[in-house]
Amino acid sequence: MSELIAQAHDDAVADTIGWVEKHAAYTRRGAQGIAQVDSTGFIAAAFTHRDSRAGDPDLRTHVAVSNKVCTRDGNWLSLDGRALFENKVAASERYNTRLEALLTDPLRRPTGGETQLQAMSGTRVASILNTSRCTRRAAAATASARSMWSSPSRARS
Repeated sequence: MSELIAQAHDDAVADTIGWVEKHAAYTRRGAQGIAQVDSTGFIAAAFTHRDSRAGDPDLRTHVAVSNKVCTRDGNWLSLDGRALFENKVAASERYNTRLEALLTDPLRRPTGGETQLQAMSGTRVASILNTSRCTRRAAAATASARSMWSSPSRARS
């Protein structure tokens, strides 16, 4: 199951990067950058993480994009970051939609009355919820201790 999810994630990331290259990897030329120029894409490094700092499952990929792009005539110029910035929400939605499409069919195939996702989610979800409860209890205990030591009646004693 986790391999299926990881592969769908990787495919959605690759698709989204390709989309961003096509729709937001531009540079500018001319006086005050008046002419928008297409590029052949950009250079990027992707870093995939599989869990949070707390150890909870949290599959995500960070993509660092170089500030240089190669124009169609072979020159390396600065990336026009405005197009990248303007397309960040669209890129995020594209990833989400693509991931959902890649996971919908494989995870909804019945395996003896329940889906693969339902079959594996019971214990996994219980583990995640338990971790979240422990984190909330620890935060509440810390807040309680802080308020006890900083209360006005304590300060007067």
